[in-house]
Amino acid sequence: MGAPLSSPTPLAHQGRPQPPRLRAVTAGPEPPAEATGAGERVPKLTAAKPGAPDVPRLDARAIGAVAVFAFEAVEGTRQIGQLGKWISSAVAEELAEVRQLNVERRSLYRDHRRIVPVVQRVRATHPSPSATEASVVLTTPSRSRAVALRFEVLRGRWQATSITVL
Repeated sequence: MGAPLSSPTPLAHQGRPQPPRLRAVTAGPEPPAEATGAGERVPKLTAAKPGAPDVPRLDARAIGAVAVFAFEAVEGTRQIGQLGKWISSAVAEELAEVRQLNVERRSLYRDHRRIVPVVQRVRATHPSPSATEASVVLTTPSRSRAVALRFEVLRGRWQATSITVL
């Protein structure tokens, strides 16, 4: 009997190298074209850059949400596992260390308040097509906090490879 329908099955094309993707390019006011026999002009296609990811850029709303989730994880109000696919395993370990220290400090001071952050500002730069660096300012009723994030395309999706909650 075969595998159940809910289990993932390997695709036949996963082991084969993929051919380069083609995209139309324009140079100057008129796109370069090849003449066909019928007098039509067809744009030339060139190979896409090999380093360019096929995933769309991150928007500010997604970056802000990951920053809030990371802040809540460090404060102890959210489980680190809830960040799931958004963070790498190294980031999860770093957040767990900081979380442990914060939870211990809060238990010593018997501070059981839940801190609810609000995204004030998101600034993002794109040093390369497969990397995004962002800084997020979070405000709470008592103070403002900053979160620095670096996202990279890993295994076909954006993942945070560095998160620092200040």
